Amino acid sequence: MKNKFFLFIPLFFSFSPIANSQVDSAKAPDRYYRHNYENDFFTATDRYYTQGVYLELILPIFKKTLLAKTLIPIGSKHNKKILNYYGMSLERQGFTPKTIRHEGIFYGERPYAGVAYITHSLISIDTEKQLRLTSRINLGFMGPNLRGAEEQKGIHYALGNIQPLGWENQIENDYILNYDLFLEKGLLNTKYFEITGIGELRAGTLYSDFAMGSMIRIGWVQPYFNNLGTTRKKDVRKVQFYIYAKGKIKAVAYNATMQGGVVNRNSIYTIPAADIERLVGLAHYGIVFTYKRLGLEYSRAIISPEFKNGLTHEWGRIGINVCF
Repeated sequence: MKNKFFLFIPLFFSFSPIANSQVDSAKAPDRYYRHNYENDFFTATDRYYTQGVYLELILPIFKKTLLAKTLIPIGSKHNKKILNYYGMSLERQGFTPKTIRHEGIFYGERPYAGVAYITHSLISIDTEKQLRLTSRINLGFMGPNLRGAEEQKGIHYALGNIQPLGWENQIENDYILNYDLFLEKGLLNTKYFEITGIGELRAGTLYSDFAMGSMIRIGWVQPYFNNLGTTRKKDVRKVQFYIYAKGKIKAVAYNATMQGGVVNRNSIYTIPAADIERLVGLAHYGIVFTYKRLGLEYSRAIISPEFKNGLTHEWGRIGINVCF
């Protein structure tokens, strides 16, 4: 499996000559670069979900890839009230036990795990019905070949922090193939206040779960279902400044970062299925500032225990959204 991550790239960047990118360019003229960095350093902890990096480009040309056919738009492509944003992203995540100072296998705790995957996505918005459907297909790997141990040790060395122990017992190499669907529906929308309902479904070799929840936004905002946060259009609010909170309850069927991969079942240590918490609560809250085509965000997340005798965990996120 070593270095096979690059075999997935041609699948994403193989383009179909019959697709017409001009249609989507007219419906969704905005292009985006989005970058999120998550770390529990912001909450003064160093456990569980400890770091995540998310890089995304949203361009009309991505409609022409072969895998774009697996993504789900809302309604008819001839409906002028529908905007379709096709994106490509690279995501990398790292997980550790509640302490990185335990030598050997830490039984009863979350195992070390590193994952990385390429995501092809479609965000389809019905501006009239206030619906947003996001479909994503994720392809990648997890395990030692991603060098998560070296990454965390390098960061700790650079910051003068203690070195983590136990990465030799991390989740073994395996493949990631996941399909995700996220549906959002506007419930209440006023000039300074919005409520949105949320439904999520993920299925595959990395995460299989279902979630429901809601989000509120308060402040000087553009309507949530008009774009992806910023826009090139000149006839909209130039400055946005608002707070938001989002909460959901998740029903968990499988989590490979704790239970090991589906194909390779040879991980040294995993959490037994009987010890996985099947109902998990997750909340995000933060503040957003945008000016014209630039958006900045700082937020915090908190998640209830994901396994028996586990702890509640928090982390922070810095995000940037650039429209061009």
